[in-house]
Amino acid sequence: MTVRDDIDKYIAFFRTKTAEIGQLGVLPIYRKILYLVEIDTLSHAAFPSEKGHKKRVMDHKKRVMKFLDECSNWSERDRVSATQLKLSLEAKGKISSPLFKLINGRITSWIRGTLIKPSQDLNLEEVQNLAYSDVSKSVDEARYCKLFYEYRNTLIHEFREPGKAKVIDEYYDSPYYLYVDDLDTGDSSWELVVPAKFLERLCEGSIDGLEKYLKDKNQNPFSYEFGPRWSRS
Repeated sequence: MTVRDDIDKYIAFFRTKTAEIGQLGVLPIYRKILYLVEIDTLSHAAFPSEKGHKKRVMDHKKRVMKFLDECSNWSERDRVSATQLKLSLEAKGKISSPLFKLINGRITSWIRGTLIKPSQDLNLEEVQNLAYSDVSKSVDEARYCKLFYEYRNTLIHEFREPGKAKVIDEYYDSPYYLYVDDLDTGDSSWELVVPAKFLERLCEGSIDGLEKYLKDKNQNPFSYEFGPRWSRS
C-alpha cells in the first residue's frame, strides 16, 4: 500500500467513528469525552513523537494546540472569552485599565435570557491592542483554543463539566454563553458552554484538515505500534 492509501484508510476510519459517536443513545457527556479522545488521536497522526534512541515526545498541550491551529478549521479558536479574561484580570488586580473597561462593556451589552455567540465575544486583535505585557499571558490563556484544552482536562480527568451552566441545547454547533443564577449562593454569572454538537463539528473539520495536512506532506498517519506489546520505549 502507498502512503496515500494509508491516509485514505485512516481518514475513512475516523469519519466512520465520528458518525458512530453521534448516533450513540447516551448522555451528552459520554459523547463529548469520545470526541475529545478522537481529537487527541488525530493530533498524534499529524505530529507524532520522534522515534529512535533519543525519542522526543511533544508536550501534549503543545501538540493539541498546534493541531487546532493547523488542522482543525476552527475559525473561532482565537476568540477571547470576555468572562474568563475578566476573572483573570480581577485575580491580578488589573481592574482600572482600558482593557478591563472593554471587557466590562462587552459583557454588560449581552442580554440575559439569550445565548451569546462567539461573534459577540472579544476579538484577539482588539484585545491585544489594549493589553500590556503583564497581562499578555492572561489574554493567551483566555483564547477559546486554550479554554478548549482546560475543558478537555476537566471532562477527561474529573468526569464533569466545568462551570455552573446546565447545557440546554446540545445541538448548537458552537460554544455559547448562558446567564446562570446560582440558587445556593444567590450569585449570577455568564457561563461558557461547550455543546456536544460543536465537538462533533470540530472532529469533522479536524479530519478534513488532517487529510489535507497529511497529503500535502505525504505523511503516513499510522505512527503507532500495533501488536501485543504495551511498552513504547
